[in-house]
Amino acid sequence: MSERRLPTILEREPLVDAVFEVRLGGNPHLADLLPGILFNQLGPRPTLERLATADIPEPIRVSEPNLAFAPVIRLHWREFAISFGSRNVVIACKLPYPKWPRFKDAILDIVDKVSQVGISGPIERYSLKYVNLIQAPTVAEQIQKINLAIRVGDVDVKDDHVSVQVHRTEGETLHIMSVVTGAKGKMADGKLVSGAVVDIDSIRPIQFPDFRTFAENLGEAVETLRTENKIKFFSCLTEATVDEMGPKYD
Repeated sequence: MSERRLPTILEREPLVDAVFEVRLGGNPHLADLLPGILFNQLGPRPTLERLATADIPEPIRVSEPNLAFAPVIRLHWREFAISFGSRNVVIACKLPYPKWPRFKDAILDIVDKVSQVGISGPIERYSLKYVNLIQAPTVAEQIQKINLAIRVGDVDVKDDHVSVQVHRTEGETLHIMSVVTGAKGKMADGKLVSGAVVDIDSIRPIQFPDFRTFAENLGEAVETLRTENKIKFFSCLTEATVDEMGPKYD
């Protein structure tokens, strides 16, 4: 499966979420510093949204693992949503997905602007997460579309609900690969559909002393991370499933 050619684009895009995140050590109070700075630097001017998690006192948020990286402020800018927690910056695509080249340009632009603020860091990790909904009306048909074989005890999983997560480290990257059947979601055209969620979260733990050093090294690094994430996603699908999506190759 790893030798299969990777499509450049898909005519029928199954993607429902695409997210880049960078996390810092210490407690740099990013949500206090960055939204106002970027608000004045981004064009066209973004809109600002205060999230519900902002009502939770910061000492509680940073001490609770499930809330430590929960964003509290969000900027809506063009096709993107830029969110800020105390220790992280999250850049997410709005639907329809603007495609990787435009997403990458936005990542590098925003990271560069943040690096000019002079945040000391250290940088601990960055990641790319792509969530896709593979459409099929029944659980049995959803499983048939996924490159998946599960046996638990005397049960061969064929038409049973599945929720499986695999943590796989390859080189410098940890891939968290999740498959959940029986999901429902809204596509870019607003249509509500049923299918299997295929979620690939590719994470690189790193050590950079500050945001400037991180930004200077990100261009090639995020491109290779996207390729690794893409390989893992297509390895989860059967060839017939990929063909249904209208793949285009260079």
